Amino acid sequence: MSSVLTPFCVNVRLCVIPSRRTEFLNVIRSDQEGTLRDEEGSLQFLVMQDTTNENVFYFHEEYQSESAFQAHMAAPHFAPWRAFTLTDPFESPIEVNLYSATGESQPITRESRTALTPDYATTIKYCVWVNLFPKSSVKTSFVDCIAQNKLGTDSNEPNALQYTWGQNSKDDSKYNFFEIYQGEEGFKEHASADHFKTWEEFAGAEPTPFEKDPEVFFARVI
Repeated sequence: MSSVLTPFCVNVRLCVIPSRRTEFLNVIRSDQEGTLRDEEGSLQFLVMQDTTNENVFYFHEEYQSESAFQAHMAAPHFAPWRAFTLTDPFESPIEVNLYSATGESQPITRESRTALTPDYATTIKYCVWVNLFPKSSVKTSFVDCIAQNKLGTDSNEPNALQYTWGQNSKDDSKYNFFEIYQGEEGFKEHASADHFKTWEEFAGAEPTPFEKDPEVFFARVI
């Protein structure tokens, strides 16, 4: 059972043309299943649907390393997905974010990640998909605040299943986040926690600590 403390992560956001939705789901399910079945370097591959728009989807993928992700894109089961994306099936360009997870206290395995969402078909897994853009002058404070928020979330919230974050590998002004909660109530518990209040104080400071407005999206695992 392979494990890693800093998995290589992929956050994807897209909006599929409604008439292509069924085809999209078939193709991405095939890629997801092949990835988890055939790739030793794959740790997690989740597909999520936006809570308000059934044609907006998100992926969160984790690999043992960037080279394992490159191997994923060269795998036979990835080819139909690549071909599908070349047929203009989306309303707007796909957003792809690459980053290495930060601050994990326990090694990540496929077994530990898979155990988070085995019952998603019957129990809603409420996900938060976020991009943040802190000003360079506050990055140290930002990172410290996020580290404490993650620590509190991982240690004190039984309904918080995953809190993954890191600096974007292509844009060092951008930080990517992916979180899973046991239903929307689990997220509400997170938002009322003391460690989250500290984050809210940082985020709400004047002048703003961000170069641009935070981008926050909510989804459920499908």
